[in-house]
Amino acid sequence: MKRRVKMIGTLTLALVMASPLTPIYASTAEETNFLVRDHIALEEISNLKDEKMNYLSYEGVVKEIRTNGVYLSVSLENEGEITAVFNIFDDTPIVDQASKEALKGPELKNGQKIIGYYRKDMPMLMIYPPMISPDLVIVKDQEDKDFIKYSYFNEELVSEDNFLKLNVSDETIITDQYGEKLGVEDLYNKDLVVFYSATTKSIPAQTNPSKIIILSKKSSESSEFIDIDEVIKAESYKEDGITMIPLRKIAEALEYKVEWNNESRSVLLTRGNSSFTISIGQEKFGYNKSIGVFEKAPVIKDGKTYVPQSFMENLK
Repeated sequence: MKRRVKMIGTLTLALVMASPLTPIYASTAEETNFLVRDHIALEEISNLKDEKMNYLSYEGVVKEIRTNGVYLSVSLENEGEITAVFNIFDDTPIVDQASKEALKGPELKNGQKIIGYYRKDMPMLMIYPPMISPDLVIVKDQEDKDFIKYSYFNEELVSEDNFLKLNVSDETIITDQYGEKLGVEDLYNKDLVVFYSATTKSIPAQTNPSKIIILSKKSSESSEFIDIDEVIKAESYKEDGITMIPLRKIAEALEYKVEWNNESRSVLLTRGNSSFTISIGQEKFGYNKSIGVFEKAPVIKDGKTYVPQSFMENLK
């Protein structure tokens, strides 16, 4: 069976860049050049010299929080208008800027100012307000005692815009967005979210950060060769005219890592920058934390998870 590469267009939102005059991102519509045309949120960036950066960010004030089954729908407001919606899943990392501690989705409240970081290659629905499924959410300190800087940092730990240089100490907390502790050696040539306060007046300004979060995707694991056509022929079945196929064998044959969560009765598929969240009995699934719909809800049969064969088009 030949594997085909499926190109999916992406919708890019306003990338809020730090200027040489301020160590924190601009937050108004004028500062971010956020445009709306034909109900599609667009990005106006005069100079994308930071091509090494794999993530974009968006900031707003929480206006409304709704529960949509497997995720929270958080509407963000800027200047009195809903400008974006964050889809917050159970596994979406959330960090409080003031305490530097992890939070859960239900702890979000109306009126909080939050920043979401999401991959710039993430597929999004072409609607307005845009729906974003961030890989990391920061709840900002209402008193703004500390600063947050997001950038690509090179081997000298200098930001891409040459604004900030990091002097890491033993007290600096270093983790990835999932909370796993890492070391100084993991910081070089990476996308970093940096929490800091005082800086020198040099160029670049130097700081001893209190916490650094490394934005990265967990890599998938390869598997042995499996003849997908033979698996479908031998193990599939039909229900209501829809062919159902065993998810794990097919996904692993396509080099996805497959993880089963018994508590939530869900499956997580990951390969490189792609991820799928599939829940038994639910017709909606998460794709890179966007939302897709099955022809028929996944089921467990003979101890295996089965999904419609049409879902394979998403995996290729």
